[in-house]
Amino acid sequence: MTGLIICEKPNVAKKIADALGKPKKKSQNKVPYYEVDTQGKTYYVASAVGHLYTLIEKNKTKFGDYPTYDIDWAPASTVEGKEYVQKYINVLKKLSKDANEYYVATDWDIEGELIGYHALHYACGQDIAKRMRFSSLTKKEIVKSFENTDSIDFGLVDAGDSRHKIDWFFGINISRALMQAISSAKRWKTMSTGRVQGPALAFLVEKELEIQKFIPVPYWVINANLKDNNGNSVSTNEEAPLIATHEIDKFWDEEEANNAYSNVEGQKEAIVEEIKKNKKKIKPYPPFDLGTLQRESHNAFRYSPKRTQEIAQKLYEKGYCSYPRTSSQKLPKDAEYMNEVLNKLLKSKEYGKYASEILEKNLKPIEGKKDDPAHPAIHPVDVPKEALPDDEQKLYNLIARRALAAFWDDAEREYSKVTLNINGEKFKLSGSRTTHEGWHEIYYFTKFDENELPEMKKGTILSIESTEKLSKETKPPKRYTMASIIKELETRQLGTKATRADILEKLTKRGYVIEDGSLSVTELGIGVIETLKKYCPEIVEETLTRDLEDKLEKIQDHKIKKEQVIDETKVKLSQILDEFRKKEKEIGAELVEKIDSTNRSLQIIGKCNCGGDLIIIKYKGKSRFVGCSNYPNCEITYPLPQKGAIKIPNKVCEVCGLPIINYMGKDLCVNIECSSRISEEDKKLLEKIENEKEGEKKCPKCDGVLTIKRGAFGVFRGCSNYPTCKYTENLKGESNEKEIVGKCPKCGSDLVKRKGRFGEFIGCSNYPKCRHTEKIKKEGEEDKVEKKETKKATTKKSTAKKTTAKKATTKKTTKKTATKKADSKTATKTKKATTKKKE
Repeated sequence: MTGLIICEKPNVAKKIADALGKPKKKSQNKVPYYEVDTQGKTYYVASAVGHLYTLIEKNKTKFGDYPTYDIDWAPASTVEGKEYVQKYINVLKKLSKDANEYYVATDWDIEGELIGYHALHYACGQDIAKRMRFSSLTKKEIVKSFENTDSIDFGLVDAGDSRHKIDWFFGINISRALMQAISSAKRWKTMSTGRVQGPALAFLVEKELEIQKFIPVPYWVINANLKDNNGNSVSTNEEAPLIATHEIDKFWDEEEANNAYSNVEGQKEAIVEEIKKNKKKIKPYPPFDLGTLQRESHNAFRYSPKRTQEIAQKLYEKGYCSYPRTSSQKLPKDAEYMNEVLNKLLKSKEYGKYASEILEKNLKPIEGKKDDPAHPAIHPVDVPKEALPDDEQKLYNLIARRALAAFWDDAEREYSKVTLNINGEKFKLSGSRTTHEGWHEIYYFTKFDENELPEMKKGTILSIESTEKLSKETKPPKRYTMASIIKELETRQLGTKATRADILEKLTKRGYVIEDGSLSVTELGIGVIETLKKYCPEIVEETLTRDLEDKLEKIQDHKIKKEQVIDETKVKLSQILDEFRKKEKEIGAELVEKIDSTNRSLQIIGKCNCGGDLIIIKYKGKSRFVGCSNYPNCEITYPLPQKGAIKIPNKVCEVCGLPIINYMGKDLCVNIECSSRISEEDKKLLEKIENEKEGEKKCPKCDGVLTIKRGAFGVFRGCSNYPTCKYTENLKGESNEKEIVGKCPKCGSDLVKRKGRFGEFIGCSNYPKCRHTEKIKKEGEEDKVEKKETKKATTKKSTAKKTTAKKATTKKTTKKTATKKADSKTATKTKKATTKKKE
């Protein structure tokens, strides 16, 4: 008997094969799979690469034709860029011919169930299989799931199938309608929206408009800066003097503020009238579900929700963390399982002491309210056995510490409130300090404000250094951040834990939203929502998508048929799009106006000294620079790097006051002459060069001289014959030239040594147009490089014949069955090959 186990990813297939026995690695067309004998049977362990099948139109329609609903599942290899998927389908087809028992071991959620069933149904021609369900890739969990299989959950399959089809109907048809509307205005712009994307953008627009319409209201605050009786500022540290604030936090009436201030102005003493202290126990946070992990990761490391999800998935596939796409805030109830996890953590220098105490005292973890029937909260399952990339190590540490802290005791904090009397006016001082670290010792990512007040008692007289009345204004509501938006989507029941990160990614890619610390909506984003609300509001209403989510859950629970929901969706969407088409030209005209407005705003980086806008200007040929909108009256310009994305962080330089640009992840003053562009090390080198009056250096590549120049990241020496000669070096005299090691076999450009995440490699100088790379061979090997990409089918059949003929002639092993005609051709080709070799 032979079994076939279908996994979701190649590295998961290896983990499962290793757990079940001693596998033999095999491959077909460079796609790996494994053969393993266990319990007296042979099993093949093979994988998909995510979704092997995708939705496509059965008969492609013209650009302006919508709505379209005639779709079906087809191999994802039919999509451009996904051709490699066919190789994985072929492996499953081949192995299924010898199999008489099937196992689905894909991720345990809606998408995993759909991926596994599609591979089983379309590639293997089967509908029945045993279902392995696990939440971590430890050997014990894998073996347990193999020995205690379930059956495929067709409620999950139908819910996944329906979700994909409904999202396709909304996404494709509404996006086509938007682009057709723009086309009717004789313009073109790639647009997209969807069942969840539209409502998500709508509430972001609501927030943006609320901010734009906000009118600040003035108010006044009165402070007293205190000092001790020795004349020193009363402070918990040198940088933060102790400030007492009037008991009326905000004076909305200036006259009232003036009256209060007149009573304290010039006063030198504050009398302590009352001291109140209270202690508070702060419980540990529950372990992570995906949403809270994404929020904390953004707060701690500024990782986007999408990036966090991808890193967590890698940690899961490597067998270091549990399955990340979970809604649960509860660790596994299985005490034996958790003890095994903690015993593994004992080996870690960083976490061992905490795991030891948990085991020794038999501590129990705190739990959150949220639960997930499929998976527990995210937790570590093993200690990394190799050095992880920096982003994976950071996230693993965050997950591990959060899970361990859930077992720990409460933190304790003391809060103080002191009431002061300054000439009849009441002021207040607030202090806080940690009296017991508790869980905070482990999970230190939560920051506590430590503002410890000096020792005082009732009647103590404090000296006043100065008093001040400050005029302020109320601030507009804060924009959402990548952290807070995830929680908002969850609260509004928009999207799923697995799709919310993708929704945000699409909103930024389409230019509807800019992420620069917070999420600001562009004119285009506002325009799309305002236009849709005006002409077809149902598309962006939360009620429609929330209603569909409820129905999808009912499909999952076998309470409603998927065909009913899909048919109802088609009818509803057709009604909406019929109304849209009637107003296509008006919609197109409004959208074009917003597109133009957005394009203009995206080019403004800040203000010029003349009062105009400094804007990014692009010429044909892709050259770009910063110029002033008041040209020709203002002719100021600033050069820009000609390659790479430039972001606008809306900051100004602290040195010269000009706008900041963000290039390759670094904030740079737009003025390349600004001293902020030069590192401290380079400043010292420049000073040394100037003091020693170092003579001109000759260019090692031509007859030019090397002069001091300024670039995107500071100063360097460059050849005076630029652009004919592009030689550069740093101020230490180290060349910036990339070492040329050969010619690219794909495009003929130079092959140069580069540095990447995993060390040095060889790449084409024509990147990104040509992505050819090669590995650098270790010392002692004959060749300097080893090709990463093996020669493909570009080697013609004639070349293969030449090689065969050459070997046959040299070794004299030509088969007797070869015909004279073949011998004649072989001899001719051998002669040509030998001639070429001599040349």
